[in-house]
Amino acid sequence: MGWYAKWLGGWALSFCLWSGVAQALPPETAPEPVKTFVQRLEETLNQRSADAVLQLYSPNFTHADGLNRDVLAQSLTRLWQRFPNLTYRAELLDWQPREQGFVADVQMTLRGTETQKNRQFDLTSVLKTRQTVVQGQIQRQEILSEQTQLTSGKEPPQVTVTLPEVVAPSQTYEFDVIVQEPLQDDQILGTAVATPVQPEQLLENPRLKLEVLSSGGLFKMGQAPATPGSQWLSAVLVRQGGITIITRRLRVATP
Repeated sequence: MGWYAKWLGGWALSFCLWSGVAQALPPETAPEPVKTFVQRLEETLNQRSADAVLQLYSPNFTHADGLNRDVLAQSLTRLWQRFPNLTYRAELLDWQPREQGFVADVQMTLRGTETQKNRQFDLTSVLKTRQTVVQGQIQRQEILSEQTQLTSGKEPPQVTVTLPEVVAPSQTYEFDVIVQEPLQDDQILGTAVATPVQPEQLLENPRLKLEVLSSGGLFKMGQAPATPGSQWLSAVLVRQGGITIITRRLRVATP
């Protein structure tokens, strides 16, 4: 690891001295250690081995959601038990040099299936994460955006979602989940709920009381908490042909 830290750290320090302020750079400008790390992250996650994944994380790892290494390993293990065929695809979006490392924004796409009571659910989840990497290990991680969808049945409702990614504390916001196809005589049940982001509840199906929707979707007005943090906004829509469960992350941050 020594040559890696020496080479990348020296490069980053020279860059910072030359530019004054490090700014996000496009992925094509990333040096080989950055690209290699993103590839290694994808390959290791696809092995679905918690021990292998933890080798990528520093002993001093911190997470904006409050995860530590142990909670991270437990969350991944539960996720792989639910979705044994889960696959990951990592894409570098941009990066910034740091002394002895770098910061990388990575888009992670997850796909998999699970079976509950003889019903198959298909998962698609897209997360934009920010990794602070020091000497080849992730020292800090933050989820910048999160979009997760579970569908089941031959004709699950096709929806579009309107929700800001970031709001100020106590700010009001709209959470709209609109069914794309005409309802005609089809009846749709649904509801929505906001919950704090808790790692132990990752991808847990919310227990919600469904109501008959008189319009073509859900249209909710909410108010952000008074303190910074993150919430999950979840919506469930059920029709005769299938089920759609949508979850979006709402970040609450001071301007």
